[in-house]
Amino acid sequence: MDNHVGVKPLHIDKSERYSIALIVVGILLFVLVFFQGIETNLYHIGDHLFFHTVLELISIAISFSIFLYGWLAYPFTKSRLLLLVSLTFFVVAVLDMFHTFSYTGMPFSIAENNQTTAWFWIMARLAEASVLLIGLVFTKVHSYVRNKMEKTMWVLLTIGVTLFVPYVILNNIESLPLLLSGGPTPLKNGIEYVIAAIHFVAIIVLWFKYKQNRNYFYLNLMRACYFIILCGMTVTVIATVFDFTVIIAHVFKVGGYFFILKAFYYANIKVPLESKKQTEKKLHDIESELELLFTNSEDAIFVVNLHTKEIVRRNAAFKKMFGYMEETPLNIEQLTPFNRKGEFEYVYQELCAGRAVVDFKTCRQRKDLTLINVSMTISPMKVKDNEIICSVIMRDISEQKKAEFELKRTRKELQETLEQYEGVIFKYKKENDEFIYTLIDGKLIRKKGQVPKDFVGKAVTQFYPFTDSNLNAEIFEIPNNKAWNGETVEFQFDDGDETIFHVSLKPIQQGQEVIEVIGNVVDITKLIKTEELLRKSEKLSVVGELAAGFAHEIRNPLTTVKGFLQLIGSEADETTKEYIKIMLNEIVRLEMITNEFMVVAKPQVSRFEMEDVASIIEHVIQFLRPQALLHSIEMETTVYGVIPPLYCDKHQLQQVLINIYKNAMEAMSHGGTVSTEISIGTNYVTIAITDQGCGIPEELISKLGEPFYTLKEKGTGLGLMVSKKIIDAHQGMLHIKSEINVGTTMKIQLPIAGE
Repeated sequence: MDNHVGVKPLHIDKSERYSIALIVVGILLFVLVFFQGIETNLYHIGDHLFFHTVLELISIAISFSIFLYGWLAYPFTKSRLLLLVSLTFFVVAVLDMFHTFSYTGMPFSIAENNQTTAWFWIMARLAEASVLLIGLVFTKVHSYVRNKMEKTMWVLLTIGVTLFVPYVILNNIESLPLLLSGGPTPLKNGIEYVIAAIHFVAIIVLWFKYKQNRNYFYLNLMRACYFIILCGMTVTVIATVFDFTVIIAHVFKVGGYFFILKAFYYANIKVPLESKKQTEKKLHDIESELELLFTNSEDAIFVVNLHTKEIVRRNAAFKKMFGYMEETPLNIEQLTPFNRKGEFEYVYQELCAGRAVVDFKTCRQRKDLTLINVSMTISPMKVKDNEIICSVIMRDISEQKKAEFELKRTRKELQETLEQYEGVIFKYKKENDEFIYTLIDGKLIRKKGQVPKDFVGKAVTQFYPFTDSNLNAEIFEIPNNKAWNGETVEFQFDDGDETIFHVSLKPIQQGQEVIEVIGNVVDITKLIKTEELLRKSEKLSVVGELAAGFAHEIRNPLTTVKGFLQLIGSEADETTKEYIKIMLNEIVRLEMITNEFMVVAKPQVSRFEMEDVASIIEHVIQFLRPQALLHSIEMETTVYGVIPPLYCDKHQLQQVLINIYKNAMEAMSHGGTVSTEISIGTNYVTIAITDQGCGIPEELISKLGEPFYTLKEKGTGLGLMVSKKIIDAHQGMLHIKSEINVGTTMKIQLPIAGE
């Protein structure tokens, strides 16, 4: 089995191989110096000064080059880090100059003490190490110099350091700690070790950065740090300042500075130049692509001088859209309809402000003077001698406008249809385990003064805009879930305010998945009541047929019995006459019952005349007063205002009043008062008859008037039914209000109208 499967081969490029060679050479050279493999005291002092001076001047030249590269590149980058690096190497160059010219043996030395040159060496090394440390810490911080004042501040600070450090060293050298005592002192070696440690840490950080993107900038900085470490380590083993070891250290220093310069060049000169070449190539490619776009685009593209309003250039699509030949001189005024001339000022102001006009919808004029709807995008290209040259891309959107108009018309029709729908149409979908309205509209919502869009996005279980009742969410939970699971659902519910709704839910599927549910709610209260009335009518029809049969079969024998009783009564004694009278009264009662049956069985012939309703009521009360007195019942009548005559059937109205009064008296088993109030309203005369009886339960009031429904032990349920039928024939209304153990009020309203 191959143990190397999946392991990528190590690839080392030419530059990395070169770096490895430099590392090996540097280590070998340092080892030779460290173990005294090179004789360091066998050359003349003049040769030493010559090599030292040459190497230092090279270092100074490199430092000044770094400063110049950074200073010249700064106006383009405005980088604070770049400015600090370039200014720091200016300081390094100046300090190295002082180190060179204060070196012992120089013909025009500026100092006679070896400590002076050593302190300038150390300060230059510290300056270079400090800027390296700053670079490592802030390498990811892309900060920029805010203004000229900040730049001036850094420059002045650099000049101050450049003047201050030499001044302090030259004028206070006797009081400064010793760095050389034959060879380097522990203080100097300690500083060298710290500087070397900083560069070693820098190598580690730079190595990780180099591994990420293989940027030669980091590779060159690692080379520089390596040689500067060797430089620092080398000067710690010198015996005197004239050792050949010092020359080797300066060689390492030149190598380090050279690679810093190379890194600086790569980052600020080479890379920008290569980037410029790539940018120029990209611009050339873009220019070619734009030319292809200009030539082959289906949109009309043209270039216009806004100052002269002349069209400078146009493509083939422009000719196709407007009909003008390419060689024909053309002005944008020729494309603009008269009523659109004012648009130019708006476009001109926007372009002068440097803003593009995007997707500007308007209409333009062809050569044949026909108009087309267009969308324009106008971009400023350049400004020259106060003349604005701009490009215009114009798209024909006539078909789009037609489609938008048709869509708006269709939406409006749909919206009007939804608004006029008698019920409620809605859609909902599931979001976060909750059903949310996505559409809702209809008259049931709008007639309550509610705005349909206020409910869109709200939970179905929280808002029922078609009713004001507080409904239990469980009524809808099961049907909603069934519909979301793909079932078509229909159900009814009562909102508790005597309103009945019918709900239909149908899932909308996309493939096998339900994406929405559409439903509607309809108020079917009137329909239910109509069905109830139809059932009552059917009942009445059956009752009528039965009543006709009963009345026919009973009337004939009653007539015979009544006739013979009257014949017998004329010849009977007083005792027998009393019995016959009782029998005749009962027969009269039977005739009244049969008459009620006949009223139910077939329509009665009505004779409507203008009658005094107060007189009719008074006549009925007088008729019933003896029976009322037998049951300890008083009859009271109150008339409010002048009651006008009513157009009615006197006998039918009397029958209604007798039925109501008799019901009132039968309900008052312990006596009491039956009060009658007659009043006049705007369109009705109201007759309110109130008893002090046992009252009627509220849930039973709605059933009163149905055939054979009665609260009396021996009642037929036909009296009140006939009374309601008569009142309906008079276009009136009967209202019943009752309270248990308090009494009942029967309120009759009859219209005030002529024949």
